[in-house]
Amino acid sequence: MRTPFALACALWLMSACASAAPRPGLDDIIAQHVAARGGANAIEAVRVFETDIQITEPSFTVDGLYIATRDGSMRVDISAGGERVFTEALDGGHAWSWSSGEGVKEGTAQGAAALRHGIDLPFKLFGLHEMSGQGHRLELTGSETIGGVNFHVLKLTLADGFETLYLVNPATGLIERDRQLRALHVDVDPEPVWIETSYEDYRPVDGVQFAHRQVERELASGKLLSTVTVRTIRVNPAVAAGRFAPR
Repeated sequence: MRTPFALACALWLMSACASAAPRPGLDDIIAQHVAARGGANAIEAVRVFETDIQITEPSFTVDGLYIATRDGSMRVDISAGGERVFTEALDGGHAWSWSSGEGVKEGTAQGAAALRHGIDLPFKLFGLHEMSGQGHRLELTGSETIGGVNFHVLKLTLADGFETLYLVNPATGLIERDRQLRALHVDVDPEPVWIETSYEDYRPVDGVQFAHRQVERELASGKLLSTVTVRTIRVNPAVAAGRFAPR
């Protein structure tokens, strides 16, 4: 029969061993995240991503049609009242825009970088497990507790130096928030601010989990900047010749 002292020592040792259990490392978090999104094979099978969205900002609501490919082309058409009013695109690395008032214009370097980031970041076409292979750097920087959830915090540095902090829920493995120092609309107001985006309403499409709602807020003030609601997502649709060319 154990004495009270021996029992207390045993309980202390059990507690110490439990507290000393190592926290998940970067590879563990990436593996959990990739599995939660549907697995590496399903993610890598996404060659073309197309989505119909509604964008709501404090002063307006518009519709958008966004398409991007793994080879670095993309296009987003913005419509209001059923009429196209604005387009931004990358066509083989060539950035351009169109507006109903000015027609086709050459894109700026800053605007082109922002469009490339939208392709490269691990939400549409790529997974976290592919970042290093694409020339980007992913690091585990610690943890942060928000609303009772102790999130893993990952830092992604793209090949051009652009940085994003990702908050990964340890229970689900999914990215629920990210933070970026950037302009909301770089060609309208290039002044960068810290923006936090919440990713909500994950649902599977062709075996891959995609967030169907994104809410952007100014991190310092909590001011609502925009809400993006996904209506539909199409994986690997046919792409017409000249889809990304200026017109």
